[in-house]
Amino acid sequence: MPVQLSRVARFSLLVVALLLAGCAALQDAATPRDAQDLVTPRQVIALLPDAPGVALMRAETEAEGYREVGVTRLAGLGLTMMTYRIPDGTTGDEAIASLEAAVPSSVVGLNHAYRPQQAGAVQGLDYADGLMGWAVGACRAQMAIGMIDTAIDPTTPTLAGVQIETRQFFDGPSADPRHGTDVASILADPARLRDVTLYSANVFGAPGTGDLVTGAEALVRALDWLAAEDVRLVNLALAGPYNKLLDLAVARASARGLILVAAVGNDGPAVDPMYPAGFDDVIAVTAVDAAQRVYRNAVRGPHVDVAAPGVDVRIGEGDSMRFVTGTSIATPFVTARLAADPDVVTAQSAGEVRALLARTSAELGRSGRDPTFGFGLARADGVCGG
Repeated sequence: MPVQLSRVARFSLLVVALLLAGCAALQDAATPRDAQDLVTPRQVIALLPDAPGVALMRAETEAEGYREVGVTRLAGLGLTMMTYRIPDGTTGDEAIASLEAAVPSSVVGLNHAYRPQQAGAVQGLDYADGLMGWAVGACRAQMAIGMIDTAIDPTTPTLAGVQIETRQFFDGPSADPRHGTDVASILADPARLRDVTLYSANVFGAPGTGDLVTGAEALVRALDWLAAEDVRLVNLALAGPYNKLLDLAVARASARGLILVAAVGNDGPAVDPMYPAGFDDVIAVTAVDAAQRVYRNAVRGPHVDVAAPGVDVRIGEGDSMRFVTGTSIATPFVTARLAADPDVVTAQSAGEVRALLARTSAELGRSGRDPTFGFGLARADGVCGG
């Protein structure tokens, strides 16, 4: 016997059906990977380990209607980067799947966007050196320091006497150098480190909008340059989504002995890990304030390694003095602490450096490593190598 539904029941079923149809339409309208934040939405990038792979990729892309945009040899990472315009009617997911299937030795991905992790200027206290226990006077830098960031202003008084090597990884004018200059000023502050050699990889061009952003492609090329220059300690005060091209470049850099230190990001405690801090081969840094409370917008998770001052930190002198906040600001404190430590010079991997930080950091939060503070507050007392 047929079931008779009331008018109310029939109306309720209609509403549910419409909602389900709307959800399905939204799912169909979005291609998950293409909907991500990209610098070049209609381009795909392939990383190849050898000449046969390059030849096979070129043949496959020509046959499938891809337009070659550029080819770069990444000698420092032992890779070749090939960039292509995706044919009309092909999504990013489809391009990646088909090219990786055709060229098994390749890693193919999109040019995801990455941003500095620094908040605006605020007023606060000059507490950072005391909190970390930096010695009165300066430690000698035991190794060169690399940074992947905006350009820096070498006329900043804090950077006087610092040997600076620079390279730009985009065409056109540079973005505002304030972020990179702030990071460099912490890395090479003469109150902490002396005899600093700084390799500055400028990956941020002048944006058409107010959005300061770089791409995975520029990050890969910057890592290649630093690896080729044998710069083993690298500061990355930026964050963005997972990207398989960056994943491979980080793995290659780490295998060549580079120690990468990155900001966990400022997108809040409820988000998934951001990258490159989320990679196993990277030291992930969060930020705390003068009371050793975690920065409220810092990303949390099991990948967090260590905390450092990053809330209301003083930058500059005199009329140019201001206070800044963010995990971008905490990261160079950890990098500077590692640069002062002779034990880091002989470390062979990020795992060894992570173990060193676990032994020397001050406990914060619950006992042991935790997803908020990692191993605790990075300490600089007793690390000077002369």
